[in-house]
Amino acid sequence: MIVSAEWPGCVLDVFVSEGEEVDEDEQLMLLEGADEARTQFFVHTPVAGKVAKILVEDGDFVQDDDDLIEITETE
Repeated sequence: MIVSAEWPGCVLDVFVSEGEEVDEDEQLMLLEGADEARTQFFVHTPVAGKVAKILVEDGDFVQDDDDLIEITETE
């Protein structure tokens, strides 16, 4: 499963690392929105699993629907 950005913004902090187990709805990273207020928002995982690959790093700018993290679901 690929976790994608819901809004455009800058990656401020990635809270997980590759190979780490994550719970459903766990915070994965913090982004700062591209809006005038620069609203900060968290990206959560919709499923429990293992972080297979982190596709962005701190400082990257992402557009809505850009891929951020690949999660391998646990059964």
